Amino acid sequence: MFNSPRPAQRYAGTSSAAGFGGSFVDENPLANSVYEEGLDPWSTAPSPAPTPISQSTSSVSSSVIADAAIPAIYNTAFAAADPNNLGEASVNSLSRILNTSSLPAATIDKIVNLVSSKPRVSKLEFFVALALVALAQAGKDVSIEQVAALSSQNTLPEPALDLSKYQPTTSAFSPTPNYRQNTANTILAPTPVYSSDDPWSTNPRFGPPPDSANGFDSARANGALSSLAGTGLQNEWWRKQEVIRVNLLGPQGFILNRYMVYEVLTERGTSPVQRRYSEFVFLWNVLLQRYPFRLIPALPPKRIGADDQFLEQRRRGLARVLNFVVNHPIIKDDGLLAVFLTEPSLETWRKHTSVSLDEESVSKRVDHIEEMTIPSDLEDKLTTIRVRLNPLIDQWQRICVLAERIMRRQEAAAGDLTRLTNTLRAVIEVNERCWRGDECELSNGVRLGLEQVANYAQRHSELSESRIRHIFDTTLEALKAQRDLYLAMRDLLIRHERSSVDQVERLKKRVETISLKLDGIRSAHKDGWEEENDRLSSLVEKDQASIAAQLNRRVFIRASMWHEIRVVLHNRENTLVTRLVQKFSREEREFAENVLNNWASLQEAVEGMPYE
Repeated sequence: MFNSPRPAQRYAGTSSAAGFGGSFVDENPLANSVYEEGLDPWSTAPSPAPTPISQSTSSVSSSVIADAAIPAIYNTAFAAADPNNLGEASVNSLSRILNTSSLPAATIDKIVNLVSSKPRVSKLEFFVALALVALAQAGKDVSIEQVAALSSQNTLPEPALDLSKYQPTTSAFSPTPNYRQNTANTILAPTPVYSSDDPWSTNPRFGPPPDSANGFDSARANGALSSLAGTGLQNEWWRKQEVIRVNLLGPQGFILNRYMVYEVLTERGTSPVQRRYSEFVFLWNVLLQRYPFRLIPALPPKRIGADDQFLEQRRRGLARVLNFVVNHPIIKDDGLLAVFLTEPSLETWRKHTSVSLDEESVSKRVDHIEEMTIPSDLEDKLTTIRVRLNPLIDQWQRICVLAERIMRRQEAAAGDLTRLTNTLRAVIEVNERCWRGDECELSNGVRLGLEQVANYAQRHSELSESRIRHIFDTTLEALKAQRDLYLAMRDLLIRHERSSVDQVERLKKRVETISLKLDGIRSAHKDGWEEENDRLSSLVEKDQASIAAQLNRRVFIRASMWHEIRVVLHNRENTLVTRLVQKFSREEREFAENVLNNWASLQEAVEGMPYE
């Protein structure tokens, strides 16, 4: 995914007075994006011309299988190896499936190395491996060419597998783990209590937050007061985050009108809904128009001819955007967002429903008491944030790149450990009988010890594989969400600079000019002065109403910006990092203990291996 940082900004474009480049706010998220592997696919900076891509093992497998009918055992075995419907399986899972075929370890090792050299195999590669198993069981040539020949005849062979012997990994790190922390002997640092009024104040103040800090009701009627005081968040809000899952269902439509379909699952007790990428764009555009002064992450882009890696990145990016907005204290109550998450057919709903694009400030106002809570130095605070944003974005992007690079290396090491286990078992088979021809206690003892090494090495590979997948799904996504938060803040400041401009001063001057003209007309009493007086008076009333509305909007914008940096930004950039670090350290300790126990068990098992 992100394998190499770019020197250019993630959003490149025309610089503004605020010192920011362009952003997704200014661009059509449906625009094409082309990226070279190893570069940031979200970057809008010019990409180098794509280099010729060598034919991958996956594409070879696709041409081998072609359009042949797939035997049922193939799908059954793949479902067992891919219980989470990722569309791929680890080399470890493939090897354990192949071990149920009762083939020699050397043959299994050969098949695994034939289909892929990577730590994970695609569905088609998995099918090719099963076809090779069937050929080996039939005593035929184990080769890709033989599978291609049978596929062209639509006669893929069926392997004999005893899937009842296959046991899924039992690692504690499953996609939805339930980790328990024993705090009885844990020394916890005392939690500092800070005033929540002004996290950027230069005068540190300590003390408990006021009782009115909890609760933020944004779903008020037209003209109702908006609650902008306090933190706007419930106690222990980080434990109550709603989780939205986005799954990729695959392409639909005809050749000239094909599109990707995503499945959106919520915790609201409703059935999953299917959404196109263009419907995500529709939701995003409406939310931006309704809430221009709220933090809203940018959508991942679209790309013509997107490969599986890009689609997986985009799926994760869409999930992060949805999880952000459904947990935003204001946007979470938006009616369109609820429809997007629950309505079976958004297209049908749009045909029969008029969608309002009115800005949030139209239906909400800030009273005098709330207005007084807005700090007078709000612009200085925004400037402080603006100055630190670009370095933070670059640094968090680098953290994401390095973390993913480390995980990829560990994933490859886990795959190589599985291959090492297969090769070790092949060695054990070759040395099943001692060359001396009689019962050799030394040879038998060493062979039994190597069997233990192979077993515990496979267990270590399973533990590593499960842990890595869990980190990809949780820790790495949390790191990217932190980076997205700062990118969203940068976009918000850009919108604030461009959209907060009003015409109050111009209207005031026009009212003064018209008022002077009215005084002259009234004093002159010329023919028809009454009609002109009425016309100009009407203009003054309209301008005064417009001035009042724009002044209210000006106050609401300030209140919204203060809320976003004090409630959303400040809480998420600190509290969620604390949660991430604590959870990661706890899980790493559990993983290390499991690894230690595994190798300690191996040490006990091989303690009696003979020397002579």
